[in-house]
Parts: sequence; C-alpha cells; structure tokens
Amino acid sequence: MNWYLLKLIAHRPDFAVTMTAEEQATMERHADYWTQHLREGTALIFSPVGDPDGVWGMAVARAADRDGAEALTRSDPAVLEGVGTYRILDLLLPVTVQDV
Repeated sequence: MNWYLLKLIAHRPDFAVTMTAEEQATMERHADYWTQHLREGTALIFSPVGDPDGVWGMAVARAADRDGAEALTRSDPAVLEGVGTYRILDLLLPVTVQDV
C-alpha cells in the first residue's frame, strides 16, 4: 500500500467563507465520506487547512496505487457535486504510528 496527500481545491478561492446552504450540505457529505474512510483505515487524517492564500482541504489516505487514490477522490461528494477537485501527491517515505 502507498500513502498519498490528497489536496482538495475548491472551485472558488473564498469557498470556505461563502458556501451556500447547498454547498454546506455537500461538505457535510464530504466529511461523512472521509469519516468512513477513517473507520475503514483507508484514511489517516483529513482536515481543512488554514492557508493564508486560501483554505483548502487535505486527506492522507492509502491505496494500492495512484489509480486507487484517484478512485477515492472521484467518489468524494465534493467532487461528484462539483465543489472541488483534487491534486494527488505521493508521500515518498511516510512514517506512521505503526512504524514506530
């Protein structure tokens, strides 16, 4: 298994502070989606990131390969409902709590 940093980029820079009620509902489904992956052990963590250039979302998840990581992102309600896209970054030498 490989680990990936999944960077969720919203479809507009001020999304975190200007979400409509519909978009907020989408993001609740997004959080439920990643919570399920935490329970299953596919995800290690997910969170919004307070970047001064604009808030974005992140998850650290594992998959057999990049295709598996892409499948995780394609199934996210945030992508399915058009509020964001992902950038997938390989974690080259991850150390997890299981490693220490």
